[in-house]
Amino acid sequence: MEKSYKIVRFEEDYAVCCSSDEREVHIPFEIIPEDSVVGDTLVHKEGRYLKA
Repeated sequence: MEKSYKIVRFEEDYAVCCSSDEREVHIPFEIIPEDSVVGDTLVHKEGRYLKA
């Protein structure tokens, strides 16, 4: 099962996300889609995060 990450808020250089196992994760802007917004769900594939 793939882990998913819901964007909770944005900080200076990263998105603060809640993972599917309820952990807080900080994901750098460089590896998420540019059009990401709070509430989007991301999945990790091939070194990048894609919208689910």
